[in-house]
This record gives sequence, structure tokens and C-alpha cells, in this order.
Amino acid sequence: MTMTIVVFLKYPAPGRCKTRLAASIGPEAAAELYREWIALVLGQLQEFRGEGRLLGYCDGAPVEDFAPWKDLVDGWWVQPEGPLDRRLDAAFRQGHHDSARVIALGSDCLDIDASLVRAGFDALATHDVVLGPAFDGGYYLVGTSRHLPGLFDDVRWSCADTLADQRKRCQDNDWSHTLLSPRGDIDTWDDWRAYCERRGIEPAPSSFRGSPPPSP
Repeated sequence: MTMTIVVFLKYPAPGRCKTRLAASIGPEAAAELYREWIALVLGQLQEFRGEGRLLGYCDGAPVEDFAPWKDLVDGWWVQPEGPLDRRLDAAFRQGHHDSARVIALGSDCLDIDASLVRAGFDALATHDVVLGPAFDGGYYLVGTSRHLPGLFDDVRWSCADTLADQRKRCQDNDWSHTLLSPRGDIDTWDDWRAYCERRGIEPAPSSFRGSPPPSP
């Protein structure tokens, strides 16, 4: 297997996922939306499965609880305990056991599809690292052409400096890197509403029962 995609997934339990979104619409509605997003993100990557391996990287519940999405992946890995840098490194270390190129991505960037991931894998033919910049200063995708111990050290997470820190880490270690086109993560109700307006879809899950979310 020469290519592997690892999708970070958190079990959609109310109060344990999408907390910034939940601040506007409530934990139950946020969890329901995130449940739909898992299926959407994995669904948009299905055509890649003929070219490589698509894995769910589970957190927040036993693997058995992710059974509703089992037909959308080629297998499950369990995230280790610890901070994000440790979990990312574990994914790449394990992925590179049998894949020359590995890409990891989150489940809150809904504008990602197989063609964008292919562009990432193509970039890894000539670079050590590929990054997908997010509009908020983070990144929605990271890929490597080999395991790079320490790649995620000294990166400040979940802030406007995350991408810059990651690029500096590459530069300081002489790891060549390149960028894909920017995309937006969905962290808040306004993010989700803007995405739905672009797509022409209804933003409210069934738990709203036709009512808008409370005003901030």
C-alpha cells in the first residue's frame, strides 16, 4: 500500500465535540451536526479507496461505537492518549510502516474531496511535507513522504499561529514543504451557516425542529 489517508474522528457525544458550535446551538444539536459531517467527509473521499487506504482515527469512544461509518473506511485506528502532537506523530509513524506517503486530516473541513487529497499525494512525490492551510491560521491537512520524528514539536495548536509554527518547524529541519489551496474549517455556527449558503443547503439539523439557534 503506497498511500494512506488518516481521518481524525471524535465520537459525536453531546458536550464532548464541537464545543464552540455547541455554544450557539446546544450540545445535542452540535453533536447531531458533527455526526452528519463525519459521513460527509468520509463520503467525499470514497473514490480514493481504489487508489489507497482510508482509515478512521478514533477518539472518545470504543471502536465499536463508530460502527455507523464502518462501510466508509478500510479500517480503524485508535488515537493514543495525550496532546495533538503525540497523536499526529503516532498516526504517521504507524502509517509509514506500510505506506510511502501518508496524509492526515480532520473532520471539520467539509470542502475536502478526493481530488484535493490526490493533489496532496502528488506533492509528496517531490516534497517531504504538504500542508493544507486553513483560513483561520491553522491547517486542515498534513502529509509526509516519510516519518519525520519531531515534526509536530513546538507547534502552537488551535490558534492563528499554527500554520506558521508548522512551516517554521519544517524550515528549521530542512524538510521541504509545499502548500495546497486554502480551505475553511467549521468551528462555529457562523462558519457552518456560511458553508451552507455556499452550498445552497439547509443549515439546521432535525433537532432544531425548524427553529433557529439562539442569538449570541
